[in-house]
Parts: sequence; C-alpha cells; structure tokens
Amino acid sequence: MSSSLIRHRLGGGLLSQLLEDPELAPALRALPAPALRQVILRVGLEDAGQLVALSTLEQLREVFDEDLWRSARPGEDEAFDAARFVVWLEVLLEGGEAFVADRLAELSEDFLVFAVSRLVRVLDVAVLTTWATAPGEADLLDTVVETQPCQELDEYLMVSRTEWGWDAVLTTLLALDERHPDLLRIVLSRCAAATHDEVGSAEALHAVLRGEELLLEDARAEREERRAERGYVSPADARAFLALARTAPESREDDPITRAYFRELKPVAAAGPATAGATALRQPPPVRQLLADAGVEAEAPETAPAAGSLFRQTLAELHERDPRAHQRVMEELAYLANVLVAGDTSAARSWRPVEAAERVLELCNEGLRAIADRGGAGPATAQEALLGWGAVGVFRVAWASRSKTGVSPG
Repeated sequence: MSSSLIRHRLGGGLLSQLLEDPELAPALRALPAPALRQVILRVGLEDAGQLVALSTLEQLREVFDEDLWRSARPGEDEAFDAARFVVWLEVLLEGGEAFVADRLAELSEDFLVFAVSRLVRVLDVAVLTTWATAPGEADLLDTVVETQPCQELDEYLMVSRTEWGWDAVLTTLLALDERHPDLLRIVLSRCAAATHDEVGSAEALHAVLRGEELLLEDARAEREERRAERGYVSPADARAFLALARTAPESREDDPITRAYFRELKPVAAAGPATAGATALRQPPPVRQLLADAGVEAEAPETAPAAGSLFRQTLAELHERDPRAHQRVMEELAYLANVLVAGDTSAARSWRPVEAAERVLELCNEGLRAIADRGGAGPATAQEALLGWGAVGVFRVAWASRSKTGVSPG
C-alpha cells in the first residue's frame, strides 16, 4: 500500500472522529494553534477542509504564521511559501466562496496585501494604456498577456505569479470583490503601487523589487510581533542570543535579547512550540486521545527528576521552596527551547520542540554543575546558584564552555 494511500485512510478515519463526535468540535476550537496544525498535518491539509472550517479566526491566524513560513536551513530566516498559501485557498474554498472571502477579510490588511502580491502582479490599466502607445511596448504587453494567466478587474490587471492554482487564486479574488469590494480595492491599489513600473527600465524594476521587499518586511514584522506575544523567538533574535552566549557571563545578568523577550511576552498567551504539548495535555481527555492517535507528540507530565541530573533535582526542590521562582525558571526553559528551534544553525536539521527541550535541560545541567562546583558541592549551593543565575544564565555558561572546547553546543 502506498504511503499516500495510508495517509489518506488514516486521515479520513481521524477526520471522521472529529466530525461525528459533537463534543469534539468545541474542544477542537479550544486547542492551541500548534496542536491544531499537527492534527491538520496528520489528516493532510488537502483533506482537512471540514476541519479547517471548524477552526476559529485566532487559530487560523496562528496556523498561518506557522505553516506559511519556511526556512531552507536550520536557523535561517523564514520565507513566505506562496505555493502553500494556494493550497490553503483551495482548502478554504471547500467551505464556499463566501467562506473564504469572509475569513480572509478578517485577517490584517497588511497580510492580505503581502499574500496577494506573492500570488499576482497587479498593474494599473491606465499605466498599461500609456505604455501601449510607445513603440514596441504594445507587443511586449501582448506577450505578457498571452503567456501568463491574467484577469482584468475594473482599473487593474492581475497577472498570475504562480505556476499552478490560478483558478483558486482568481476565484478567491473575485469572491473578495463580491463580498468585500472596498477592502479588495485597497489591497490591489497597494499591490499596484509596488509593481506598476515593472515593464519600464532597469531603474524602475529596481524600484518595484524594493517595493516588494518593503511588503515582505512589513508582513514579517507583523508576524513576529504576534509570535513574540505568544512566546516565540524570531530566527534573528535566536541567532543573536546564541552568538552572545558563546561568551560566558561572569554573573547573572539578563542580556538585552532575553529582557526584550520577556517584556513583550503576554503571560496568558505564552504557548510557543516548546510549551504547546503541555498546553494540549490540559485539554479534555477525548481530544488528548485524538491527538495521541494523530501522532501529535505532547510533553509528559512532570515526574521524578532524572537520575544524575543536578538541574532537574534542584528544579524539583525549588518548586517546593519557592513556586514563583520555579515558574520563572520554567518560563526561561521554554524560551531557551524556542531559541534552539528558531536559531541553532549548528544542527543538521531543525530541532523538534521535544528534542530542543531535552537538549536545554542537558545544557542547563552542565552549566549548573560548573557554577555549583565553584562554590563547593551540595544541594544548597546548587539551589542558590539556580536562584542567582536562572536557567538562562546556567545555559549560557554551558554553551560558552562547549564553544571554547570546539564541541558543537547544540
């Protein structure tokens, strides 16, 4: 049996469970977006139209943030995947043209402008008419129109930038025109402003490309701001932190990247990739079982400290002694795991959240032992060291030590 057929049958069975159990729909809407995305991936995006239709706007926005941005190699900045967005449009269209138009209209204008600009080049018909009067320009325009799928909509000509999926793109834009015409005009106007000189000169083309770069910067900044509130770390910040961590601190003092992270973090929404599994564990049992059946990995509940781990033992003792300090250390551990996932370029592939969390614990154990040894062995020394340095501090000690010895820190 082919892998695609196995995936189709497994996905179909899982989706049937979701749709046939009336109690699961509200629980599904309560899932954190990372867990929902894993369920969608397990089902297969192409087969998950009904499941996507059940999701909330906030879930869809967060899933887009995760699923539509990819990096070619670990630690690199993510790029928008236009082909993947076309697949999402096709899935959303299964709910009807009105559904996809209304869902997209609820997203931010900046995101729509950027996403549409990745799918179509928007040109002002009045500008094209002017170009057509110049010698040779009319033939060039005819070539563009004949070789690329395109559609004229009022004062704009939309030229496809995708190799496939034009029907879904056009249907979506026409649906937006039908239900949200004012919004679409704003989007097309802003897209045209970035591309209307495309067929001019090299200087004009440079201006167009610069305009598209600004759209990318705006979309990336908006996404990173949302993700920072939920506990994620941008690749650039993660790389900068790990580079700084190669120099061991002399004492506990948060670096500017860490300070900025916790300043922007919203406590009620701090569910980055390293904490998503723990959040999923707090869902009702049917959903937890569904996630397990779907292959969505979740962190195990806290158990006894691993044998030989000074850090885990000290963390458990800190929980009894000072719960608030323990919570702070746990937040730092989630932050550090997110740093490895987002910015560790030394790994052969990107860290999976559970792997990153385990690696952070190992490095924190090394760092805590090194700091505790400076003041003598013993649990009391380790507890004071952890209170004084925090997880970030002891992690940096271990990261710097491994960097100096030439051992890959990650």
